[in-house]
Amino acid sequence: MNDKEKKASIDYILSQGLVKPQTAWAHIAEMVRRVGLRYIFWDTGYSLFFAAVTLAVALVLFVFSPNEYRYSASVAIAPLLFLLTMMFVEITERASGLYELKQTCRYTIRQITALRVVCYSIAGVVFTMIIAVLGAKGANEFLSLFTLCLSALFMCAALSLSLIRFFRGKWVSAAYSAVWIFMSIVFPFTFKVKWETALSGMPIVLSVTVAAFGAVLLVYQTSKMLSGVEKYAVA
Repeated sequence: MNDKEKKASIDYILSQGLVKPQTAWAHIAEMVRRVGLRYIFWDTGYSLFFAAVTLAVALVLFVFSPNEYRYSASVAIAPLLFLLTMMFVEITERASGLYELKQTCRYTIRQITALRVVCYSIAGVVFTMIIAVLGAKGANEFLSLFTLCLSALFMCAALSLSLIRFFRGKWVSAAYSAVWIFMSIVFPFTFKVKWETALSGMPIVLSVTVAAFGAVLLVYQTSKMLSGVEKYAVA
């Protein structure tokens, strides 16, 4: 029996009553349909306004940062939209009880959080591209800066979801965001030229590798969160 016949046999068996395992992307699409974009993002209007304000503040900080520290500023600012939006939405929803309402749609708190992390990570990619365009001088520097920013964004998002998955508590996301932002400020001010030189001299292959690892880790943690059991419904 060749591979094509095997696949046809498996599809036939599954069609006779067994439930075919749902992929992560299919699960995400179903959650978006059931919960609705408005409630995934807390409230669409407020979320867009908050994102616009965050983007404006970040761009002002970036524009007025010293030109010789472009890489340090870019890496510090790249995950800022993701961090601040996640912190704001998580705290607001847990305080207002919207999570409990969304669970009536048959999804746990952690599943909704995982979906939100994915959505904000995608928005963060657009944000990092804007930062890289503003900070780069030429195509080569853009590629170097953009891949470096993606590394920071994906590692930030993946670690955030990992902590949320392994640690319960209402303040995990807020504490993590505060620590990441604090460290992003401390490193450039502590190491100064050494930190900038290390970032600017990082090979593009290494940045792409780190970004790919962060993306894979994010997908893995998202998949685990989406398939989480119901005992975590009030985690």
